[in-house]
Amino acid sequence: MQFLYVDESGDSGLTPTSPVQHFFLAGLAIDPLHLQGISADLHRFRQYLSTKYGLLISEEIHASAFISKPGSVAHIPLNERLRILLECVDWCRRRTDMHLLTVGLDKRQAVTNTVFQDVWRQLLLLFDTHLATSPAGPAQGLVFCDNTDGVKLTNLMHTLRQPSSATSALPTPALHQIIGDPVLWDSRTSYLHQMVDVIAYFAKQLFEPNRRVREKGAHNYFYRLAPINLLLKQQGISIWMV
Repeated sequence: MQFLYVDESGDSGLTPTSPVQHFFLAGLAIDPLHLQGISADLHRFRQYLSTKYGLLISEEIHASAFISKPGSVAHIPLNERLRILLECVDWCRRRTDMHLLTVGLDKRQAVTNTVFQDVWRQLLLLFDTHLATSPAGPAQGLVFCDNTDGVKLTNLMHTLRQPSSATSALPTPALHQIIGDPVLWDSRTSYLHQMVDVIAYFAKQLFEPNRRVREKGAHNYFYRLAPINLLLKQQGISIWMV
């Protein structure tokens, strides 16, 4: 069994209605046998951030807001807020008990309003393939995501479990290893989802860096995740672009 913790960066709306040009999903695949140790280590990491930077343990790490709309963390200087995000990236990079999958789409190339479905479909298929080709044999998996578009995602997963139609103009690949409906969480109470939020944010910054991130040279932070990047190991690419 493996769990996939997923978060997004950008939005799935089409331009010009949406000012954002890209939509990204990042997921951390974790064996639940390691979850207790990861959670304990992550709690210690949050205590370290609290001591070093004054970031409350109860404060949500939301990368986009950290940079552009700091709100309650505005007392922490921008340089230190960026440093916190870098420390989050490096905390993930050092782990040997989690693996990364990242999928994105340039919405300027989309012709229909299926951005959400297209990106999620690809991430789910990549995770399903990862589960099916596990060195220890095929494994089952569950998806844990922020409760933003839960109904839409649930319906998509139901569709992907239907047998492929040979007569369909666009045959739908079936999921085989992912079980159940997505588990919907509130990222404000999930440290793991906050870490994935940071990863998704820096995936987007590779393609669409904002001024503050670019000026600080932080738009390449995503590349630091190479040691845990499954796509890099299997496909030789950092991010799967739909």
